[in-house]
Amino acid sequence: MSISLDIGGTWTRVSSGVRLRTEPSYDNQLARLAEAVPRATAPVGVSFGGRVTAAGTVRVALNLRDYEGRPLGADLSALLGVAVRVAHDATCGLVGEALAGALQGFERCGYLTLSTGVGAALRLGGVWLTTEVGHQLVAGNPLPCDCGQTGCLQTLTGGGALRRRLGRPLESVDDQAFWAAYAESLALGVANFALAAGLEAVAVGGAVALGRPALWPLLQAALARVLTYQRVVVLPARLGEHAPLAGAARLWTLPADAVLH
Repeated sequence: MSISLDIGGTWTRVSSGVRLRTEPSYDNQLARLAEAVPRATAPVGVSFGGRVTAAGTVRVALNLRDYEGRPLGADLSALLGVAVRVAHDATCGLVGEALAGALQGFERCGYLTLSTGVGAALRLGGVWLTTEVGHQLVAGNPLPCDCGQTGCLQTLTGGGALRRRLGRPLESVDDQAFWAAYAESLALGVANFALAAGLEAVAVGGAVALGRPALWPLLQAALARVLTYQRVVVLPARLGEHAPLAGAARLWTLPADAVLH
């Protein structure tokens, strides 16, 4: 059986249809997956909400600190009995959207996910690169970030950071002024991301963006104000919340050295 996994900061999804809350404890997460994931008969691709090495060891996971330094790829391979390839969830989202979604036909493109955190990846021809767009520094932003910096974009647009600051989840916030300010911050982040890499198109996914359709006209208006030098197509992820899972399923179709972690 061919399966793929998407392990995010809040939810874990399996291509078989299983959805469970991600355990903050690494060992508990493996135990849950042992119960929930069917035995695989083909190599497995895994989308993970953090930076990993080429071998699948977790380098940085700000929303899953207990996972850092753990050999996720090797442990899942032992658990499932097949080879496993792991990549950042934004990279997997990009692969999914570029090969089967909104970014088909673009050789220079990017994917931005707005969820518990903010992640991004870009494609330059045959190279797929994980970036740290969520931790670009925003002038005049005094907010401390979990990464240790002050002024990261993630403090203004990340679901986890905003939930802690507001004291409630973003889906319960209906204040138009809040979302207008959110769109302005996001537009600057998207513009910097696209211009720095010379991208033709950017797809935006993740629960925060996809769960609030009213954000899109605000974002497009803000982008029109700031992107006056070079046109960039910015659009919703066509595969929706399934983009990272779809990309994880296609990781094994890419050469190992084409994905830069």
